[in-house]
Amino acid sequence: MGAALVAFLKRLALQAVIDEETRENLVMIVIAILVSVVIIVVTLGSLPSILINTFVQNMSQDINVLEDKAKVAVYQDTIFIVDELNKEWIEAMRSEYDYCDEFEIIYNYSLTWQDLIAIDSVLLKQDFSNMNQRKIINVALKFLVRTVTVEEFEVEEDVGHNRYCDDDCDEEHIRLVTKKIAIIRIDTRNFEDVLPEVGIVDEEDTLLALNIYSMISNIDIEGNLNIYDDIDLTDLQEYPEGHANLPYYNQTDARWGNNSYGNTTILDGGCGPTSLAMVVSGLTGQRITPDIVADWSYRNGHRAEGSGSYWSLMTKGGKNYGLNVEAVSRKDPNSIIKALSEGYPVVVSMGKGHFTSGGHFIVLRGITADGKILVHDSASVERSNKEWDLSIIMNESSTNGGTSGSPFWIFRP
Repeated sequence: MGAALVAFLKRLALQAVIDEETRENLVMIVIAILVSVVIIVVTLGSLPSILINTFVQNMSQDINVLEDKAKVAVYQDTIFIVDELNKEWIEAMRSEYDYCDEFEIIYNYSLTWQDLIAIDSVLLKQDFSNMNQRKIINVALKFLVRTVTVEEFEVEEDVGHNRYCDDDCDEEHIRLVTKKIAIIRIDTRNFEDVLPEVGIVDEEDTLLALNIYSMISNIDIEGNLNIYDDIDLTDLQEYPEGHANLPYYNQTDARWGNNSYGNTTILDGGCGPTSLAMVVSGLTGQRITPDIVADWSYRNGHRAEGSGSYWSLMTKGGKNYGLNVEAVSRKDPNSIIKALSEGYPVVVSMGKGHFTSGGHFIVLRGITADGKILVHDSASVERSNKEWDLSIIMNESSTNGGTSGSPFWIFRP
């Protein structure tokens, strides 16, 4: 094999000497190889050390690779820990400003784990053995801008009949009443704006942080690094077919699609209220439409501006309508199949995949005799008319809750 390769290279070199076209082609091949090598070197040089092994050796069970994946998971989980801290702060502000008549929640939380790893790559000088989740959370909090402003507005109120009128006087009195609204807002600062806040001020370190952030934000590595997408379906039990009798509501329906849901509309961000409305209507026999649920969700703080609805909409919203709600882990497919077989609907928060490029609530409404899942997808009649493999539902369910995440909710009367 070695001798044959040497002979081939000699012939190629000789041909290049005597033939201009061969020489030009050979030069182009060499340039392409060099460019490819440079791209690989630059890419790996711009990756944090804990991502290199997991990116290049994703299927490996080497202990070092597994340790690096666990470190990446700390950064991924931190995003959701801070999300919970945000919700606690919002509730604290609602209590502090309880003298206000109304609340408006503006939630622009868009922090990613890539932000945090890029910063720590510079702060720790790629030595992630010194990583500390408390410090990571503190860095994450520097991305947030939390504000509360109180504004006054006037509304007309009917104060009833004039008390000086006779009993048969029909005159009514309208007066302007001043009320207060507390605007509770969380915004996320840009990556480069936070760097000085965490001590990255040197020009070289700043450029390195920006380069790392740009690299890991623009290559498709999350699917390789997310350690939660490994749902085991080998121990599934067999259950008979079953389904829940639910109406189908579409969030784009003209009857409610343009109704407001926070700062947007049900059409744009109302998959949560629409999914819950289908479940509530089916299980209670009442006609509870998406606009009714969206209004309740917004007034009770379950609207997550910019990202749909909080998961709390399912638990607290279901209970509000008299239903029993059980949150189920994505690692427990048997409980989900059993509920569907018994005729109980399941709402699931889906991640990137067949149903969404971001996040999306859908309703699982039944299971067929051959184990396919029936769904009500408020954003797609086409997807609602298909039967789905359980593996797709499980593996694409949201990982927002980390290793113990419970993006499935079983509803019972």
